[in-house]
Amino acid sequence: MSTWAHFYAGTIAGLAGLSVGHPFDTVKVRLQSRELAARYNGTWNCLVTIVKQEKFLGLYKGMTSPAAGVAAINALVFGAYGYFIEFQQRHSILPSKHDATQPSLSNVFIAGMAAGTVTSFVTGPMELVKIQLQNQTHITTNINRASPAAIPKFTGPIDCLMKIYRRGGIRACYAGLTPTVLREISFGPYFVTFEVISRLLRSLQPGPNHHGADEDLTGWQVVLAGGSAGIMAWCSTYAADVLKTRIQSEPTRYRGVIDCARQCYREEGWRIFFRGLNATIVRAFPSNAATFVAYTWTMKLFAPVSVTAAAASVTLQE
Repeated sequence: MSTWAHFYAGTIAGLAGLSVGHPFDTVKVRLQSRELAARYNGTWNCLVTIVKQEKFLGLYKGMTSPAAGVAAINALVFGAYGYFIEFQQRHSILPSKHDATQPSLSNVFIAGMAAGTVTSFVTGPMELVKIQLQNQTHITTNINRASPAAIPKFTGPIDCLMKIYRRGGIRACYAGLTPTVLREISFGPYFVTFEVISRLLRSLQPGPNHHGADEDLTGWQVVLAGGSAGIMAWCSTYAADVLKTRIQSEPTRYRGVIDCARQCYREEGWRIFFRGLNATIVRAFPSNAATFVAYTWTMKLFAPVSVTAAAASVTLQE
């Protein structure tokens, strides 16, 4: 299967997952924000308030930023994951009991974390722009005049990125990189969870071959494995995502990750590190299920090839 086929299928999968999950991500970001969280009384109240004040499209604020780069991220994660899997198999000093289509779970875990680390350098600026746009709370009304406080600071993702760059250079564009890396290493447990569940489901299928491709799974099996993997990944590094959101929401307020964690704990207690988790879990299952289903079905349009877990999972956003 050619690279462009994987690239195209990953792009479709990323857009599918993003379309399903972005409204929940907007709610999560609002609940994690120090300045905005007090306006809402829980996940459902936040969702309803956004729709009432900013209309339905308010839930999709900042979506163009991750959508614009979803193809590049998909290609990067897929390539990095495959590279690290092959690298471990080529240079392992221990005899491998697994073939190329079913690597060991330890290799899957290491390759996933490595791929997430590489991807962080692309997702960092994109997440910064997305969060800055999501935190704009311009209220839509029938009145043409708007107060200065209600006028958005940024007109779009490009305008946002350019203003951030002019303010602090490339360093400012990478605000929150450390917690971004800590969050993205969740691709390790993500890939492992998908592999464990998919292998278990294949083993329950009748027939002598239980080492087939992910395409051998039925639709509901792909949904179950993908959705469960998304929940596991987010729960494993959610505190890092909270710190990332805080730093990227107010880049000049904190001196670093440790300072951010100390201030958050001192001002709001330990619960702050789990604020918005409900919205994230609600988002994680359908978003990642849609990602896996879209990728698997798109690959079937090209040829019946073996599909790796990495190629279907590269849009675990937020």
